Amino acid sequence: MASERSVGAMGARLLPFSAIPVIDIASLAGTDSAARRATSDEIGRACEEVGFFYIQNHGIPESLIERIYAQSRAFHRSPVALKRQVHVSNSPGNRGWVPTTMEDDDPDPELYRLVQPKDPNDDFLIKPRLHAAFDTSIEIAPDDPDFRAGNVMLVPNQWPDWLPGFKEDVRAYFDAVMALGDRLFRAFARTLDLPEGFFVEHARKPPSQLRLLHYPENDFPMDNRNLGIGAHSDFECFTILHQTAPGLQVMNAADEWVEAPPIPGTFIVNVGDTLEAWTNGRFKATQHRVVNSGKERFSIPLFFSADYATVIEPLPQFVSPDNPARYSKLVAGDHLAGFSILGCKHLRKKVLSGELKIDFPLHAVNPFKRKAVNEFS
Repeated sequence: MASERSVGAMGARLLPFSAIPVIDIASLAGTDSAARRATSDEIGRACEEVGFFYIQNHGIPESLIERIYAQSRAFHRSPVALKRQVHVSNSPGNRGWVPTTMEDDDPDPELYRLVQPKDPNDDFLIKPRLHAAFDTSIEIAPDDPDFRAGNVMLVPNQWPDWLPGFKEDVRAYFDAVMALGDRLFRAFARTLDLPEGFFVEHARKPPSQLRLLHYPENDFPMDNRNLGIGAHSDFECFTILHQTAPGLQVMNAADEWVEAPPIPGTFIVNVGDTLEAWTNGRFKATQHRVVNSGKERFSIPLFFSADYATVIEPLPQFVSPDNPARYSKLVAGDHLAGFSILGCKHLRKKVLSGELKIDFPLHAVNPFKRKAVNEFS
């Protein structure tokens, strides 16, 4: 039986930091090709064995990280009346403020009929949302051809003009972490023996999304119905997350929850659905969740996507008679939009009314999802 010290929140295993690898990536920005390859292979092993890894010596200034958190705190602590000016429902897509359930003045429970979850445990649409977010992405002009064609993932951003320097700091952080993501994309290609620019060439105009997440203080219990964010894999290629407090948990190869606490000076990176599909399962899109401690918490993920029209299917070098293709062909943007629309009430309304016409499914259950052996209720 596990000792008391070996069990964390909601039964998660307390493993040493080495259980989720910590990788020094300074060489990825250098000129030593052998060192870049060695670091890339270390990343590759982490993607195959864990699906998560910490990165240090990443090159993002601590001062910029501090500024983005200061702006996130200022935004989320602004009066609700101000935040409603940039409410996500004012967006033609999913850019802007996403409130907690408690802050939401438009619950619209009848919209849940749009998709009936196949599994009663996947009733995420009727669980309380214990996090709020401010969502932004690449800058899209009003005359952009993709936006004018009705692409709900490539839309203009909204900005809270009552906060001085907010847009400038958020854009600076977005650009810096996108550049870091470019280095990781190249490392993934390098360790997979693909052309170094393979993934980058499929991410020229991606709907990669930055989220300023806020988990407000609350009185809800710590259980499986009241999670900060429920168990999921990320829908894009990979995610770079900065976090300031415990709460994140990841699923290990034994389908057990493992705590992934913040480590000073690091980001945490995880593989997403489309990278798992591209590599035919060689890289793992690890399930993760955020438990509800009841304490205020901030974190900032940037989700790295391929270009919307990118067709994702197992690359031929990862398919063999002993390892046949495990994944059907999918369009990267459709996979992402299927979940994004389902998570946005105003977009669900448009689908129900026929104003927004789509030719891809809205996902009730992500086909990449696995269950944990110690799922608590």
